Amino acid sequence: MVCPKDEKPKIKANWNKNLKTSIHGCIDDEGKWTITQEDSANRETFCKHLDKVVENYPEYQVFMLLVDNAKYHLGDMVSEHIYKLRGQGKNIKLVHFPRYSSDLNPIEQEWRSFKKEIHNKIITVKGKLISAVAEGIAAISTPKGLLSKYFPVLFGQN
Repeated sequence: MVCPKDEKPKIKANWNKNLKTSIHGCIDDEGKWTITQEDSANRETFCKHLDKVVENYPEYQVFMLLVDNAKYHLGDMVSEHIYKLRGQGKNIKLVHFPRYSSDLNPIEQEWRSFKKEIHNKIITVKGKLISAVAEGIAAISTPKGLLSKYFPVLFGQN
């Protein structure tokens, strides 16, 4: 862009700061995703995500979820919800990655291309944003055994 010296160009952005959606997601070693999409990410929506994980795997009693250090993964509300699920026979253990270690988190690698694709779209309507997110997630192909490559000790491999 060329403009006169000492003059800043004014560009009208096609962006609405209130137009957003948040996703809680996890993958298992078979490549199956569990996703919850909410208006914002907070402790309450994370607890809903935990409920959905438990719902998607009724045959399991023990769940180990690897999570980053987002504030909504911590706190009394989350702890109380995990205890409530324990009372229902579902033992959830949250294992936190070290701070600033997104390269260790396999789901971050899966999100990378998805985020790039979504960021390249101009979306001005919330419904279209939600649809674009759903389509983007559906297009992600997670290979079976992805987690065992990251964490061979957890999956009985050397």
